[in-house]
Amino acid sequence: MAGEELRATLRGTEATLGVIRATDVARLIVGLESAVAAAAYATLAKPRRGSTGRHRAAIEAASRLRFERVEPGSVVAVLGLPDLSQGVDATLGIDVDDLAGAAFDRLVASFHQPDEQVDPGIARALADLSSSLGIGERHDELILASGRSTRESALNASSSERMRRLAAQPVDRQQDVLVGSLREADFDKRTARLRTATGEVVQVAFSAELEDAIQEALRARAQFEGVVTFDPVTALARRVDVRRITTPEPLPFDTSAFWSPRSVADWAEEQGVPVASFAEPLGDWTDDERRDLVEALAELDA
Repeated sequence: MAGEELRATLRGTEATLGVIRATDVARLIVGLESAVAAAAYATLAKPRRGSTGRHRAAIEAASRLRFERVEPGSVVAVLGLPDLSQGVDATLGIDVDDLAGAAFDRLVASFHQPDEQVDPGIARALADLSSSLGIGERHDELILASGRSTRESALNASSSERMRRLAAQPVDRQQDVLVGSLREADFDKRTARLRTATGEVVQVAFSAELEDAIQEALRARAQFEGVVTFDPVTALARRVDVRRITTPEPLPFDTSAFWSPRSVADWAEEQGVPVASFAEPLGDWTDDERRDLVEALAELDA
């Protein structure tokens, strides 16, 4: 349900009003928003996009928690899920309100799921939240609860270590082909940057025998085939160890001629036709042809 309340209870000797650091309260709220955003991506089963990605606005809206109040005792931050009337991105197939609720459910479930079912992005967000709050040092634990679930979820020293372990799982590597333009090649280190068609920047590693091909491919679009390393959270390519480079076949004509302007008179002379002029009639028509044209226009107007 839109606008539902959730409670984040921070426990520990320093977790009392008047003692707790103001920055810890801010970190708690910002860290929870990041965790809900990671859970929203996992819920949609869609990778993160760049700054121009079409789903970014919907994810941000779904993770925009509303601050309600702080309760005494152990510091309890009472927050609210977004309360929006409609989805931001119709292509998602789900309203932002529903996405926010489903993301929070996914976040809470991560504490109770088997390791293989926990999304690495959620694990990383929770591990970061634990580190920023000093769980196990300044504070003992963070309890998440809401009316959406009968179970409480505790981010403590044990669960934080588990989340760090799950977030550090090996990245995916596979043979693949990337298309883009090379930038800033370093021939001493044999590395370069590849900007793909979608705007992502991928690190390129190449061998000595590919130096000439890399030189030719600089600032031009080419295909880079090799072992590609993907980010396990975003599913975006991060590195490619190049094995083969191919460039587009040249067109069978002088492409530079495209940029050479030509006058209408030149085109007319080449094609053997006179240049049209509004100073003279476009053609010699008979009276019958003119009458037929007027009748045809009248029928169209009717």
